[in-house]
Order: sequence, then structure tokens, then C-alpha cells
Amino acid sequence: MKSETIAVKRHSLLYRILHWLIVLGVLLLLLSGLAVSEYIPLVLISRGAARSLHILAGLIWTGTITFFVYYFMMSGEYKWFGVSKIASAIDFSVHEVKSFISGKKVKSPVGYNSDKKKYAEKVVPTEVLAWWGWFGLWSIMVLTGLALLFPESFNFINRLCYAILPAFSKAAAATRFIHLVASMGIVVYMMIHAYASWIFGMVGSMISGSNEEPVINLEE
Repeated sequence: MKSETIAVKRHSLLYRILHWLIVLGVLLLLLSGLAVSEYIPLVLISRGAARSLHILAGLIWTGTITFFVYYFMMSGEYKWFGVSKIASAIDFSVHEVKSFISGKKVKSPVGYNSDKKKYAEKVVPTEVLAWWGWFGLWSIMVLTGLALLFPESFNFINRLCYAILPAFSKAAAATRFIHLVASMGIVVYMMIHAYASWIFGMVGSMISGSNEEPVINLEE
């Protein structure tokens, strides 16, 4: 087994563009959402402008992540994040936490097979959990957002949210609260994702598309 590294094209241009558009969309939604929030008001722009911006940004963001998921599947990226990898990802995450507490650094399993010219492993197992977490939060954000914007067409979402949180006086209020909680979850996820990307040296690859990867050639 060799120990050198090799420059590898990790992300396509389209993948990187979609990634940063999603990040920009989240920031715009956060800025405008807080300005109209009844729970965490942070008025940086007028309420009317914030509402219009929030609706527009939300619809564009929904379209962007829908296309991203489509591209994610069609490009074959999904194979690194399959359901079958969730169990091992949980084990790795537990190991990460224990190592962090003890002050040790976890070695990344990412490696490139230069003989076969493909990744032996492309993602840190924690990313598998992150992906499914992202997908879940995105789904909640989109569905509750559409329910608030088009209450008649998505009334079943409002009824479901009200069934989950019956203490609220109205179904829309329950939906709005779940929408807020999901948005805060995305913010927390973004911070964890940024930290992990920095620790494992993945930030540059989302800018340039390339990354120096350890060579892992398993000799027959």
C-alpha cells in the first residue's frame, strides 16, 4: 500500500455551483425569515421587503435543492451515501466523539485508487449521516414553507403539524413553529458541516473542485 497523495477532481463545476447556491439561499432565507419571525425577531430590513424576499428566495431555493438532488442521483454521487452505510457511519461518529473528548484526531478514511482511477472511499462516514440529516431538514423546510404559502393546497401538512403540536391555537402557528425549528436545525448543521470540512481539509475542493487525496492501491 502506497502512502503518497495525488491531485484528484473531486467535485464538478455544476456540483460546486449548486452547493454555493444552496448556501446563499439559506443565508437569504435566514436573514428574511428572522425579520418576519414572531419568535426570534431580528429586523435588519423592513417586514414587507423581508416577506417578499423570503417567498422569492424560498421558491428559488426549493428549485435549487430539487435539481441538486436530481443531479446527485444521476451523477452517481448517491452511491457513497446509501442507507446501507448508515450503521457504519454511526459507529464512526461515535469514534469521532470519543477521539474529540480525548484530544485525538481521527484519521480520514478517504482515499483514491490511482490504478483504477477512482475513489476507494470518497467521503468521511460522518458525511453519510449529515446527508440524510440535510435531506430530512430540507424536506421539512420545503413542505412547511409551501404549506404556509399555499395553505389550501397543502392543508394536509398544516393538519399534520397541528396534530404534532396541538397546544398551538391554530394549525398555521404549529406549522410556522416547526418551520422555524427546522431552519435552526439547518443553521446548526451548517456550522458543524463547515467545521468538519475544515478539519478534514475539504474546503478547498468545494472551491477549486480538486483535492489532494491519499493514494490507496490494494495490491492483489
